[in-house]
Amino acid sequence: MTRRHRVLLTLLTVVLVAGCGAGDDDDYVRPAGAAAVTDGPPTPPGPDDTGVPAGTVLEPSGDLEVTEEGAVVDGLDVDGCVVVRADDVTIQNTRIRCGDPDTANVVQVADGVTGLLVQDTEIDGMGTADIGVGWSDYTLRRVEIHRTNDGARLGDDVLIERSWIHDMTRQGELHPDCVQATQGVGITLRGNNLDVPARDIGDLNNAAIMLGSETGKRRLEQVLVEGNWLNGGNYTVNVRQDTDLDDVVFRGNVYGPDSRYGPAQAPAGVVFENEGMAEPGDRWALNEVG
Repeated sequence: MTRRHRVLLTLLTVVLVAGCGAGDDDDYVRPAGAAAVTDGPPTPPGPDDTGVPAGTVLEPSGDLEVTEEGAVVDGLDVDGCVVVRADDVTIQNTRIRCGDPDTANVVQVADGVTGLLVQDTEIDGMGTADIGVGWSDYTLRRVEIHRTNDGARLGDDVLIERSWIHDMTRQGELHPDCVQATQGVGITLRGNNLDVPARDIGDLNNAAIMLGSETGKRRLEQVLVEGNWLNGGNYTVNVRQDTDLDDVVFRGNVYGPDSRYGPAQAPAGVVFENEGMAEPGDRWALNEVG
């Protein structure tokens, strides 16, 4: 897609809602009031500007366990999974296809490891892996994640920019999300296309963004979700009411048409600023393969 999308920018009202279940028409963050039509943000990321750049020659590889600090993994076609056990590793221009990880993740950031950068890379869960990448201290740029139950799990110090996470694949009774954070400090999602529906089987899955959990500390701090394209799910954004949170901000995001109940549900204290809905008939998310 090359055109700039026109979006209907609206004010949003926050209503208290508990849990992950369905609500009625009064139970979500909804457009409320008159607004102006403006030129929207740039084109959402998709197949032309995420994943392995066109023309890149890839070298076949099996499973990877990266143990060298500062290592650079470049230009591989990984038939297997990746575990990162060293700080300041870079994975770039690489395709990773893993349907049966030893851990839950196609790309596993080991406990205590910091500084992982993944860019211009495709992460494919082959329709059977639980999680694309997780949990803490990593950055994704221009990454495509698909065919996993959850795209990215978010812990402390996570940055995801200009990435495309789409076509989640439900695993058993799990609830698929493009990104999910049960707890964490310092999470930024900026300029991404998070498109959760599995359209080939008509499954809207759970949410493009899921924050909070039924277990654990449920503490979320310094979370910024800014300038993203968000689509699908029961609620496209779902923040549990019982989450212990501080400084959680959604700003300048655009919501697509494919949610079941509404664009978002969240407790009081979550800030929504300059949020927008795609214009009727403007299905900006039609970047998906097929």
